Amino acid sequence: MLNHKYIKEHSLNFVTYHYVRPVKKSLQPNLAALEFDEFKRQVDYFCNNFEVIAGDNLLEIINKKIITKKPKVILTFDDGYIDHYKYVFPYLRKKNISGYFYPPKKVIENKTVLDVNKIQFFLEKEQNRDKILKEIDNILIKKRNIQISDLDISSINLKSAYDNEKTVLIKKILQYFLPPDEKKIIIDELFEKITGENSALLAKKLYMNTGHVQEMNSEKMVFGCHGDNHVWLEFLSKENQKKEILDGINFLKKINIDVKNISVCYPYGSYNDDSLEILKELKISFALTVKNGNVNSNNIANKFEYLRFDTNLFKL
Repeated sequence: MLNHKYIKEHSLNFVTYHYVRPVKKSLQPNLAALEFDEFKRQVDYFCNNFEVIAGDNLLEIINKKIITKKPKVILTFDDGYIDHYKYVFPYLRKKNISGYFYPPKKVIENKTVLDVNKIQFFLEKEQNRDKILKEIDNILIKKRNIQISDLDISSINLKSAYDNEKTVLIKKILQYFLPPDEKKIIIDELFEKITGENSALLAKKLYMNTGHVQEMNSEKMVFGCHGDNHVWLEFLSKENQKKEILDGINFLKKINIDVKNISVCYPYGSYNDDSLEILKELKISFALTVKNGNVNSNNIANKFEYLRFDTNLFKL
């Protein structure tokens, strides 16, 4: 039986998905992805035991702030992967249910591989974390004559439910700790050296395109804003945060996706008080974090800080 100890009566339960594919048979068997068969088992279980909702049904609950006894499950899919079109979409359609999809503008319109994905792919290819840390040291020595040990990394929280400390260190150094230009150079160099992939070709294979988004939306799949460049909002000025969010919304509007009741999913779960003020100003319907938990009568009013459960919590 699936682990459902987290789902309570009178609750909304947002579940987070990223990669969903037959991963063990893929070219990246070590990628932290959910097997498609496991995804189907989870969806079947949610449909058989709870109420899977989206769109107007969810908005009515949020606006009225009343959740009936039977738990509600909302399926959410981040980052615009082609997996969501090839595997997720047909199965949701088969089950006659909808989900929320959050593609960054950058991956759909510009077909550019996100830094977060480049990191995932070279971590998948090279399992020895010490080798990657040594490579980072070599690049830092070449660029600035320093090493990781020279950096004040005491502020980095290395605890994670899913990664070991060295993996977390690599991710966070390259996601936000180093200056943007510097980390970009390191990520690109490691990606090219370790994976040997052509990033332009990978982007075409990795993400959905505009046609996919429009087709899914026509079949009652709901699309929300995941920004433009998939960055940590908390480290941006208020002005740049607003630009990131508006660029994501305007892109969806440009490709004829209804943005009247648009929701936002924070990249990396990153936001701050400025983010909350911007969403209020823009009349965003709700926003999703990456913190685990359900939405209930105690926190349903905090609609720009809704909790989500990671899919891994429901694996067999």
